[in-house]
Amino acid sequence: MTQWNIEDITPALRDSPPDRRNQVWRNWYDRLVSQLDDSDYRFMNYGYLGLESPKLEPSDEANRIFIELYQVTLGDTSLTDKDVLDISSGLGGGAYWISRVCQPSSLVGMDFSPEVVRLCNKWYGGQHNLRFVVGDAEALPFPDNSFDVIYNVEASHCYANYDVFLREVFRVLKAGGVFCWSDFQSRTSMEKIETDFENCGFEIVSLDDITDGVLRSLDSVHKAISEGKLDGKQIIWGNDTESLQDVIQEFAGGGRSYHCCNLSKKTSIGSKI
Repeated sequence: MTQWNIEDITPALRDSPPDRRNQVWRNWYDRLVSQLDDSDYRFMNYGYLGLESPKLEPSDEANRIFIELYQVTLGDTSLTDKDVLDISSGLGGGAYWISRVCQPSSLVGMDFSPEVVRLCNKWYGGQHNLRFVVGDAEALPFPDNSFDVIYNVEASHCYANYDVFLREVFRVLKAGGVFCWSDFQSRTSMEKIETDFENCGFEIVSLDDITDGVLRSLDSVHKAISEGKLDGKQIIWGNDTESLQDVIQEFAGGGRSYHCCNLSKKTSIGSKI
């Protein structure tokens, strides 16, 4: 059985001032990543399970729920021959799948942990159009107008300064480019997030509540762990069904909702944030 030797991060986040939260996340994250070198774990998201089952390669089926979250986040956005950035790319499973299947010209996976970037370059070094770099989501290490498409999956709730993050995305995205975002938030915070998108100069192309699909994913993982049908090395939960059940209850009870959004960078507007 897999059991990660890390503590619950919630108390530390709650007791930290806003300007220290990024460091709290970084310390916790590095402790987790240091245990993963020999793990099969490649995705760090809650997953999504649609009512229909998009076709995947047989080798990707084991990671279906995690890949489907990337699919629903990207929506109809074409990545073919595009320069793409994955902000907070985690263990790189999503970036690796996208680099193989969606045929971008280049895909940069960026994460703030040097250790996880080292692992990703080790694991995926043979993929010609994919590389991983260290960087901060609130100070992106790229020139203005660098990317055609940027995506960010289940990570922005960790950032201390969400508005700074959005300004940075807007800066490095090319005019007419697309930003694909997904994350969980409290239901009451989504109105402010929509306003932040628009104030930064983005046009909202689509905005969808995908909570039901995320709940289906979490329920399926809980059932598979409980029945001994899922290897704990492949998922963040290990074999901890109690913590997983707490997350399920928070979504089912309305404390959290999960949204995905596609945004377009207007060609001639300044930031208002």
